Amino acid sequence: MVVARNEIEDAVVGARSGDVQAFARLVEATQTMAYAVAWRILRQESDARDVVQEAYLSAFRRLPELGVPEAFPGWLRRIVIASALNHRRRARPTWVSLDEVAPPVLDAAEQRWTEGQLRSLARALLTLSRDERRLCELVYHGGQSAERLARDEGIDPATMRKRLQRVRDKLRKEIEMDEQNDLGGRTVPEALPASILELLAQPRLVDLPENPVAAALAILREAFPGYVPVELPEELDLKAAERALGGDAVYIEREKLHRIADHRVLRYDLTLPLLLSLKAGGVAPRLTAAGKVYRRERVSETHLEAFHQLEVFALDAVGALDVWAFAGRILDAVDRLLPRAEVRVTPTSYPMCVRAWSLDIRQGEAWIELLAWGQYADWVLRGIDADPARQMALGAGFGLERCAALRYGIDDIRKIATSVVDRPRVPPESSPPAGSSR
Repeated sequence: MVVARNEIEDAVVGARSGDVQAFARLVEATQTMAYAVAWRILRQESDARDVVQEAYLSAFRRLPELGVPEAFPGWLRRIVIASALNHRRRARPTWVSLDEVAPPVLDAAEQRWTEGQLRSLARALLTLSRDERRLCELVYHGGQSAERLARDEGIDPATMRKRLQRVRDKLRKEIEMDEQNDLGGRTVPEALPASILELLAQPRLVDLPENPVAAALAILREAFPGYVPVELPEELDLKAAERALGGDAVYIEREKLHRIADHRVLRYDLTLPLLLSLKAGGVAPRLTAAGKVYRRERVSETHLEAFHQLEVFALDAVGALDVWAFAGRILDAVDRLLPRAEVRVTPTSYPMCVRAWSLDIRQGEAWIELLAWGQYADWVLRGIDADPARQMALGAGFGLERCAALRYGIDDIRKIATSVVDRPRVPPESSPPAGSSR
């Protein structure tokens, strides 16, 4: 798909402001190039698909770093190459040379060229005029800067940079055609843009004050004064997590993980990213985190693929932190959210906890699980540089869609994304009972 430069610029500006459809236009305009680059390096459709998805996710998050909007194609190309080479390094022995598989980036930041990259350029150089070819020889083989070339030509450096950019654009177009021919009739997987947009487009309901999820979160946080909110990465490397903590922290079926590439997944809860970001360092932290988590689920009135959690974490000296006092805070939070609700506390188990409990809310004849909490095992404390002989850690996780549904009488959590609550918030003494309709 050929897109004019001004259309690329407009789409980048829109995507920077959070317009997912603008980013969709960028994906459509560049996906063939991105997939061809990944394929040339990896030679496996599934690997290339994973790498391209990873690259687009990275590009969306890093758009503020892009200085010139019209440079998006070359900038994205660099991200795809880096992602593909990283994928290849993780999958192959470290002694395998990668120089010959890295295609040229063809942007102003590229200063050195491998023999393999120069071979890739050879055919493209034949399409240039004699003067353009001479410039390329001076830049790519001679290592001369735009400033030196401008001085030798007796022109302004800005004019020379523009001339070099036009030459790069010609080379890139020619090399991209070769890369697409290298696909051998393969086409970009049709589901690629849709899958990327689906991941990006899910709203962060915790950031929308009038949404029931944000309203429920505000109520719950009132029960944890002094706990500091933190932001956590949405991606996890499961192998890195296992090395850091010394154990397997995945407690859900592996089939439910949203995989990006290799061992990297979208976070399936907030517990693991919080632990990985924490270093005790003698501090007694009290932290909360709230945001989206992702699991492959059959979407229904009770389950979503992207939903929200609140994580509460406390670490302190043994004796300064008490399991039952922490449980009292949790019960206070539930009472603030659902006054006079009937609750049931049941012992449960989690891989990272030495002991744990779940809390259910009675709704009619059914019991609905709302949250779980527990005391972290010694191996987890050692993984976050804490001393199990002197310290202990407690954590709790709330399902915010369920909290909001019970608080505001919403019978299908799929409705929550488009629901609003009145402000000021309804006082607890006059709030609707759990399970009632609004």
